[in-house]
Amino acid sequence: MRCIKWASLFALTITLTPVSLWADDPEESSEVVTADGCKAFDVQIDFSAGVIEIMPADISDLLKLDVYYTPRSVRYSVEKTERADRCDVFLASERRGSWSDEDSDNEWTLQLSRKYPMALEIEIGACEARMDLGGIPLSELVMDIGAADLELDFTKPNPVVMKELSVDCGASSMEIKGLAYANAKMMSFEIGAGSCEVDLRGEIKGEVEIEVSVGVGSMDIILPQGVAVMVDGDDDWLSSLDFSGLDLEETRRGTWETDGFAKAANRVIINADVAMGSISIYARR
Repeated sequence: MRCIKWASLFALTITLTPVSLWADDPEESSEVVTADGCKAFDVQIDFSAGVIEIMPADISDLLKLDVYYTPRSVRYSVEKTERADRCDVFLASERRGSWSDEDSDNEWTLQLSRKYPMALEIEIGACEARMDLGGIPLSELVMDIGAADLELDFTKPNPVVMKELSVDCGASSMEIKGLAYANAKMMSFEIGAGSCEVDLRGEIKGEVEIEVSVGVGSMDIILPQGVAVMVDGDDDWLSSLDFSGLDLEETRRGTWETDGFAKAANRVIINADVAMGSISIYARR
């Protein structure tokens, strides 16, 4: 009788095992956030690990999110709150349980509408990120980048003036293209142990000020040919500040300017602070 019980239990275990395995399979889900009469939005994205892609879209809703994830190891949430004619939207993805890069999926495809003005805050961890923010009316962009591999592109001009563009980059590899299209008057980059390349080739309108602070990492800034530039910064035996393709003259200790900078209507001011890393500033066609 005892042998029959053990045999039955073994058979039950064999029967239930596939069900447990199927429960760990990835799932697909979609979320839509409507505008609902709000005239402007504060959008915050907190993405811990995986792959995230953000793109502009000509849609009437504020955003559409498609998620491919493993529920056992990933949890995501979408929240929206309203205050007068402005809405706060929070999108988050976090690890749970036993996260493993090999058997845990977390892929986001996020479409942001070009129709509504928004302030955008993005915090991402150890992930691959591809973003196109071209044509989205961004009043502000704040990014906190962990150990990520990030490509960010502005493929079309921002139709509104961006008051602030701020990037804090840890041990990441980051490339930003089309930055002149961001239409930002004030930009700040803080680079820890990572590497960052920003390309401002395009039409510079008015005065653009760039604050750059580099720890032990590296920063490359690419400017359009012929733009009026002033660079303020120092280098020493622990750090490096290099120029290439720019006709700069040192006007006072630690300050360099192109000819005619003071009278130029369209110009770039770069304030560089380097600890043990490097900043390179180029002019390319």
